[in-house]
Amino acid sequence: MLEKITDRIYYMKNSDETDRPVLGLVIGDDFCLIVDAGNSPKHADEFKVEIDKMGLPPVKFLVLTHHHWDHTFGLREWDLISIANYKTNNYLNMYQGIKYDDTSLELAKDKGVFNDFSIGCIKGEIADRENFLPKNVNLSFDGEMKIDLGGITCEVRQIISPHTDDSTILYIPEEKTLFLGDCIYGRTKQGSNHFDANLLFPMIQIIEEYDAEYYVCSHESVCSREEIVSYWEQLNISFDIANKCSSLEEGVLEYKKRFDLEPSNDTVFFLKSFALR
Repeated sequence: MLEKITDRIYYMKNSDETDRPVLGLVIGDDFCLIVDAGNSPKHADEFKVEIDKMGLPPVKFLVLTHHHWDHTFGLREWDLISIANYKTNNYLNMYQGIKYDDTSLELAKDKGVFNDFSIGCIKGEIADRENFLPKNVNLSFDGEMKIDLGGITCEVRQIISPHTDDSTILYIPEEKTLFLGDCIYGRTKQGSNHFDANLLFPMIQIIEEYDAEYYVCSHESVCSREEIVSYWEQLNISFDIANKCSSLEEGVLEYKKRFDLEPSNDTVFFLKSFALR
């Protein structure tokens, strides 16, 4: 079952168990658009079944938010105009040069393409890995583009984020909804989350340019304006403390001193993400 954000926008919830991201549906008068392809043929097919129940205008477009496998490995199931920025398009070629049997996945892990968690998820999601072959998009763009669905527009924009340098965000102005993909997350380094402040805060400035009420992040519930602003505030506080402290212990003490509170688990996570250990 799909969840409703507005009359024009629905989504399928994420699932942490096998790293399924949110999949989005934008409904126009003439056509519909899909946000991200799913992490497997099975994931994509389950989304298609739910869409088919709704009796909508034809689905014509699919936009990828970035290249990571959990957003792209369902692409072959969609016979649509598939769109990604040129960097995503280039990264997707990497996946086509890999086999997906157990031995090949381990070799890909040694090269840094996958980790143990993603390999476990791929094995759980894709039954016929011997014959699995990822697909690339059939249209790439550089910078920005607009897609008219009839009565509603998707503004698609390439950005650099702390998560990956090939992020794409989608804004639907008529619905004040912004699809962020994974761009608000950090990057895993040596098994830990890391935020590059030089990428994070300029990106936040870009996101703040949009008049949005709903923020769709790929591995979360839909965020309100109030919730996303609170998230920015937590990041700013954590970064400021991390800049003044030389260890996690010192950072926790600084937080207690400022706010007379024990830091939440999220705050400790953010402090660590800004290099406090």
